[in-house]
Amino acid sequence: MKNFKIIVVDDNRDICTLVETLLSSEGYTVICCVNPMIAEEMIKKEKPNLVITDMLMSGLDGRTLIRNLRENPNLKNLKIILMSAHPKALFQSQSCGADVLLAKPFDIEDLSEKVRMLLQ
Repeated sequence: MKNFKIIVVDDNRDICTLVETLLSSEGYTVICCVNPMIAEEMIKKEKPNLVITDMLMSGLDGRTLIRNLRENPNLKNLKIILMSAHPKALFQSQSCGADVLLAKPFDIEDLSEKVRMLLQ
């Protein structure tokens, strides 16, 4: 399997660490970003295959991050998963340009399946 790089953006360190642990165990290279204000620069520098971002974060909303990435010609085709427990998250994920919604609380298999689907 090609070594895919994934950046997880969530201001909750526990969620970041959980996702990192799960995906690292499946052979992915995972980088956590708990400061959403630096996420866009980190993504430009690291050039990941996939970004998993929370929707509601302090400092920078995940939807704004996704819109900014989609406006960048070098990043517009980047695969993005939006995580959220918000009741209107499916609509929000579609309107901001996320590829897939991962509803919180999420199932480990659901996370793995969505990541595999986007990276194949």
